[in-house]
Amino acid sequence: MKKILIAILLTTTIAKAQDNSMLAGDFWKQKPDVETVKAEITKGNNPAQANRGNHDVVSFAINNEAPLATILYLIDQPGNSIDKTTHDGRLYLHWAANRGNVELVKYLIDQGSEINRTDDKGATPISFAAGNGQTNPAIYELFFKAGIDPKQKYKNGANLLLLSISHDADLKLSDYLTTKGLSLKDADDLGRTVFDYAARNGNIDLLKNLQKKGVKATGSALIIASQGSRWNSNGLDVYKYLVEEVKLDPKTKDENGANVLFNLVRNKDQEEIIQYFLEKGVDFNSTDKEGNNAFMEATATKNIDLVKSILPKVKDLNAVNAKGESALFFAVQSSSPEMVSYLIENGAKTNFRAKDGNLAFYLFQSYRPARPNENADEFADKLNILVDNGVDFRELQENGSSLYHVAASKNDLNLFRSLEKLNIDLNVQDKDGMTALHKAALMAKDDSILKYLVSLGAKKDIQTEFEETAYDLALENEFLQENITNIEFLK
Repeated sequence: MKKILIAILLTTTIAKAQDNSMLAGDFWKQKPDVETVKAEITKGNNPAQANRGNHDVVSFAINNEAPLATILYLIDQPGNSIDKTTHDGRLYLHWAANRGNVELVKYLIDQGSEINRTDDKGATPISFAAGNGQTNPAIYELFFKAGIDPKQKYKNGANLLLLSISHDADLKLSDYLTTKGLSLKDADDLGRTVFDYAARNGNIDLLKNLQKKGVKATGSALIIASQGSRWNSNGLDVYKYLVEEVKLDPKTKDENGANVLFNLVRNKDQEEIIQYFLEKGVDFNSTDKEGNNAFMEATATKNIDLVKSILPKVKDLNAVNAKGESALFFAVQSSSPEMVSYLIENGAKTNFRAKDGNLAFYLFQSYRPARPNENADEFADKLNILVDNGVDFRELQENGSSLYHVAASKNDLNLFRSLEKLNIDLNVQDKDGMTALHKAALMAKDDSILKYLVSLGAKKDIQTEFEETAYDLALENEFLQENITNIEFLK
């Protein structure tokens, strides 16, 4: 329990990072020197602060290629350190390697930064850089001299040559890596070759060059090409080359049983490519090992025109995956009110219960406050659509919790208010004997939600299985105690 409360406190501290000039990209476009940064700190801008995504000032400086002296000065400021964890669990060494900052990488390694530290996605600094397009051999040489084995394998058994090949247009990095014992004939644990990995960025000249060198292609090249990259979605010419010239099977599936359509429907402006594969016999109804199909993936996007165009090809709109989720569940969680309405109007059933709960539960679990430039009414609109179509918002989950419990875990007053007119029992207890008030007492950052629940009739005397009242739990809430919040109204 204490760990949960500490996590809440840390998250809130990060969320307060606002109005810090050094957490704005525009500030770094000017390539500020040390004196400029000192002046900003004097104005009250915290050099160790991070934004909501845990990108801190130093990582902003590194990623915007600030002068080395500026970066080193910032690293030395209180609250920063060589091995400070930032966005996605990355060190400054991850960012420096990714940007190809040779001098900074050398400095960080010399200062003892952890060269084998993995981020939240399992990438070390050098594998992160390789996968994101870093092709400067000097960066790799620094890591090898520091003790990294050039032949080390990473996710799915991929080595650095495989990870970097899609960006290595002139093969200069590959030539360097082959001197370290790697080979263009290497493959990962799934049998995916250098050619397959190279297909990610759709550089046809590179692919042809690799073929001339005898590098084999497998069907995985199509899957990887359909994934694209963070910056790139491949064009029709790439797929025609792979299918018609390289003679890859368009119906190829990945190790989880998903075909190319699973990836294509998630990207924008892929309709022409999707039609190409449909003409090649690729099926929208084909399921992966978890029972998902590409249509379900499409309904999780907001591309309603795509969904309208492929619905006639769907055999069963109400097909469910291994979790009992239909396409409508995907739409409720991730898409727009328009998508939800469209599916219901065309026969999507609303009375399903998946293993994790019904549609109402999925809606509330997916809730997050609207970001800038987002439609804040989308959640409310989807809620109203589900209410109008008979979804039971009073249904309890397997552990006995109600939607009030879900709202308490989100710690959002607006989410509680959305439940007011739904006639849900506010005092229902889950399997641990906890009511929404108990849970809110644990999660609250101030007294607003607690007072709101009491005003609605939340009973203060109900005890958990450990005979704790909401007041008892609030006494353990370190955030409330830290802010000297008066909780006597819970007695």
